[in-house]
Amino acid sequence: MPYPKSAIVIGGSISGLLQGLQLKRNGTTVTLLEQDPVNHRPSHDSGVQIGPSVVRLLEKYDATGRPAAVPARFLSVAWRREKLRVLDVVAPRQTSNWATLYLILRANFDGLVSEMVPRAPEGRKGDGKVVYRAGKRVTGLSYEGGGGCGEVGAEDEEKAGGMMYVDFEDVMTGEKERIGAEVVIAADGVHSTVRKIMGAGQEKKYSGYIGWRGVVPEHMVSPETVEYFSKRLNFSLMKGTYAITYVIPTETGHVTPGNRLINWVWYFRVPDNSPAMDAIFTDIHGKPHAHTVSQGLIDPALWADQKARFLPLMNRHLAEIITKTTRPFVSKVVDRDCTGAVRNSTATGTGGNDNDTRGSFFNGHLILVGDAYTAFRPHMGMASEQAGRHCWQMDAVWRGEMTLAERDRESARYARRFVLLNRIIGLLGMGSWGELVVTVVVFGGFLGGCALGVC
Repeated sequence: MPYPKSAIVIGGSISGLLQGLQLKRNGTTVTLLEQDPVNHRPSHDSGVQIGPSVVRLLEKYDATGRPAAVPARFLSVAWRREKLRVLDVVAPRQTSNWATLYLILRANFDGLVSEMVPRAPEGRKGDGKVVYRAGKRVTGLSYEGGGGCGEVGAEDEEKAGGMMYVDFEDVMTGEKERIGAEVVIAADGVHSTVRKIMGAGQEKKYSGYIGWRGVVPEHMVSPETVEYFSKRLNFSLMKGTYAITYVIPTETGHVTPGNRLINWVWYFRVPDNSPAMDAIFTDIHGKPHAHTVSQGLIDPALWADQKARFLPLMNRHLAEIITKTTRPFVSKVVDRDCTGAVRNSTATGTGGNDNDTRGSFFNGHLILVGDAYTAFRPHMGMASEQAGRHCWQMDAVWRGEMTLAERDRESARYARRFVLLNRIIGLLGMGSWGELVVTVVVFGGFLGGCALGVC
């Protein structure tokens, strides 16, 4: 199965851009469809971690030469207000700004010029032609496998060759279009339209807690606080709540000390469907939000009360950066596990619908990647790493080094492993001991099954 001559990528965030850039560099003609009507997607200035798979992709395909991350050398743990370092171990990693990575990828993919990349990089010999189409909402999929065109789910997936067709509409004008390609890569995130169209199962689980988030420029805080958070991923454990902090580049790519941002995420327990949850996720205009309240929309009185109640529980460095953050935002912490339906159907003996959990369809003409496949809780920063691994997996499939079935099995094992590990870290930080014990037992069972070759 060589690299396709043509591909449609659905979703223009990190996962879609990584796939699109890899396809471009290998000569594929790529059309990328992004639902957001703004050509340059807005950023929350939110932090991300860049794992080895993404680092390797950038080393191979990036032509901008721009630094994508700030290196961190240590993993540190603070205990409540009193102990600033109860653990400090060498654990190298790369921390970045979502916007930094996005703008580097856009510059490479379709030549987007920004303050981050003021001059579009030159193309490479053998690059395929690409187009980024903003404001396009996918409404349907169909597959033509040599025996005529039919709706998704109606064809024999073992047919060689074939074409995928994508129906979509302009979100501003309502104008409808249909285009085709050999392969469709669905990278449309946690609320994936493609997954819904396919009827593919995903177990959504609310964690029981939310994440307050924000960034503060280094120059706005004391030198002691900058030094405390530099070169490390820092966990601040408190009673029933905890925070993670690390240094990231600015959206415009500044990585030198004094010109960077300190990123923080504060996990806080809130019962689902409670009055407290309703209040937090209702913005200053009275509009309720299902998942995230963006910067500038959080009720200032509510945020002031949150700080007044809980800042006294924090160590002075964490309290300082939260106090000096001017535009926080908040999100519910959930995961979406694609592997649950297979386990449930196997346990009941029903077998289920095979389409429930696979990561690929129509003999590899439709592939689910990134958060559209499985979304982790954010504690380990593995979202971009999973997206990068999916790129390398598909590269191996197209080069004949891995079968599609092997790719799907590897993706499922990886997804299940990190769904459980992220749950364990979150529950440990929140002090949810009962649920933690159950999850550790489930994780042990998963590892045992893998050792026996049945995971």
